[in-house]
Amino acid sequence: MGESYKERVEQTQAVRGVNVLAPFRAGMRLGIVSVWILGCFFASLCVSPVALVSKTTWQRIRKAISRTWVKGMSRVIGTRITVHGAPPKAPFFLVGNHLSWVDFFVGYSLLDGVGIVEEPVSQAPIVGALVKGFNPIFVRRIKEDTPRVNDLMVKAIEEGHSVIIAPETPITTIPPGSGVRQFRGGLLESAVRTGTPVHYLSLTYRTPEGYPPPAKAMLFGPNPYYRTPEGKIPESELKAWGPERSFLWHVLGLLALPWHEVIVTFGPEPIAAGSDRIALANQLHQAVERMFTPIA
Repeated sequence: MGESYKERVEQTQAVRGVNVLAPFRAGMRLGIVSVWILGCFFASLCVSPVALVSKTTWQRIRKAISRTWVKGMSRVIGTRITVHGAPPKAPFFLVGNHLSWVDFFVGYSLLDGVGIVEEPVSQAPIVGALVKGFNPIFVRRIKEDTPRVNDLMVKAIEEGHSVIIAPETPITTIPPGSGVRQFRGGLLESAVRTGTPVHYLSLTYRTPEGYPPPAKAMLFGPNPYYRTPEGKIPESELKAWGPERSFLWHVLGLLALPWHEVIVTFGPEPIAAGSDRIALANQLHQAVERMFTPIA
């Protein structure tokens, strides 16, 4: 049978909503986002003098401001967070897949830990300062940087901090959103060295019926920070994602959605680190992939 009258009306309303309300929604949210980011940034600047009296107190206040920033951002951009399972109790070592820049806001809204963030983010105007409030470990996407990052993660673990990483390879070996990219064992060396059990989670996204699917609306690529020594984006990435595109236009498209939902599923039990980081990476990859719902 053909579509019912009600179904046709709902589809018409959805299309009308995309074409008419979307630009206004995106513009309004972009304005609120800008004001929110600037407000949090100036709040962070205002507490800077506290560092002259107590660096520990300053770091605690700055982190509180950054957490307020990410939680506010999730609400403003229309993120709905659904959690399945129980987050691990601190201190913990947690890995998960990585789909979108929105993951950052979701992760720091739900969890308190030392994250691994790409080094160029630290240089971003205003936003970089707010990210630094979490005191993350900034990583450069070169093999030579892995030992330094592992040493910093070991230090964080030994000091009683929780560690959160997305150890997926930066190389897009599968259609974006269709699965979980292979996990790299290099960044799990710190868990092996300290004998720390590793918890895991899976992230997936959903968008409203009648609007662009999450693979189109939520994913952004190719990664502008992942380049060859010559400064070019690898051909494999261009083949998977297509030509470089504007991040601003991508953000506007996401802000135009009425809402988007991220489903966070925590694994039931941690996996023992063992003595083989490659075996550990494979175990974690398989565990996360079993929970993952493709969005392609």
